[in-house]
Amino acid sequence: MTFAVASLQQDLAAYWIAGKTRWLGLDPYLSYGGSAIAPRLWDGVAPYQHSRFLYPPLAAELFRLLAIVPYRFAKVAFTGAAVAGWLLTARLVARRPGGRPQDSSVVFLTGALFLPLYFHLERGQIDLLLLPLVFWAWSRRDRAAGAGAALALAATFKPALLGLLPVIVALGRWRWAAATLAFCGVAVVAGVMISGPALTREYATVVLPRAALYGEGGNEEMLNNRPLPITDEDGETTELEGISYKIALWPFDRPASASLPRLFAPTAPHWATSVLPYLFVIAGLAWAARRLRPGHDNPDNLISDDAELLLFTAAILACVVTSPTGWVMSFVWALPIAPLVWTAAARARVPRRLAGLLGAAWVACALAPLLTGWAAIMGTALVVAAGVASAARTESR
Repeated sequence: MTFAVASLQQDLAAYWIAGKTRWLGLDPYLSYGGSAIAPRLWDGVAPYQHSRFLYPPLAAELFRLLAIVPYRFAKVAFTGAAVAGWLLTARLVARRPGGRPQDSSVVFLTGALFLPLYFHLERGQIDLLLLPLVFWAWSRRDRAAGAGAALALAATFKPALLGLLPVIVALGRWRWAAATLAFCGVAVVAGVMISGPALTREYATVVLPRAALYGEGGNEEMLNNRPLPITDEDGETTELEGISYKIALWPFDRPASASLPRLFAPTAPHWATSVLPYLFVIAGLAWAARRLRPGHDNPDNLISDDAELLLFTAAILACVVTSPTGWVMSFVWALPIAPLVWTAAARARVPRRLAGLLGAAWVACALAPLLTGWAAIMGTALVVAAGVASAARTESR
């Protein structure tokens, strides 16, 4: 509740302002703070001429529902929904094939000890709301239409999730991948019909290329030189709807980047540093996926399901750490594999040393970022450990 009352919840502010912008018939990808059009229409953080909203036009339209209520009420409702998403995920993990009732407690307890989850709540990110939807899609992966619709809906708010598709195809689940793309096509058409072709074109030709290089940031030429309504000279507080908030609460007022592209090129991003990390990591996971294809010399269904869940989660985390917009709060995507991490050697015959490495990578991700690049490096280590462990579950059966 402290997060919902005292903190700005920066990412939630961007969502709410995008919805409010659409209610006014304005462009959600521009920052209007200090402008003659809508000087107070500002998320409290964005220093550039463009906004920090990076999602497709359809997502901006859906965020209108959030912007119906005052921001303070939206904060309480959204934070409560995020916590509910965490608890619902815990229940779904326990009910997965091969799951046990105590797995729900493992997801809950490890989440309570997982600092990225608190980062997530403090920033007002959307991942926890999408987590049960994506896990449900994975659990229904044999039913391509439903799983594709669910993953496409999640990708409407997190387009980086489409980076999963090469691994899904490598697992032999091409129908799921095809259904996802088909429903994404439906979402694009809906966005064009609701928001108009101009906004969709802007997203495809301006927003996405810029985000691929700078994330939500930009260069000096993109800075907003208009006076912004910051409420103190130190920039520690800001105002939204006439209410003052701390931009970031302690201990969350530290760099939260978990992006390999930002680590490799923090000041001079290049297409190579933005694209190559994803290509290398996803190629490795796709290779591992080929070895796990269901029905290929693997009669033990429980091991196959758990191995596939490990690899699926590793692929999601890979989309986080190889994205220019990767943040430590998105490590909450790892929560569904908590029971597999902490019972790996006993349940799935993973070698103890590998189980130890997987647990060590988890603990490193659970800590506060200890130095620059920590989250990106440790997140990558968890991706690699989970990918290798998924292969070991098959090979050691």
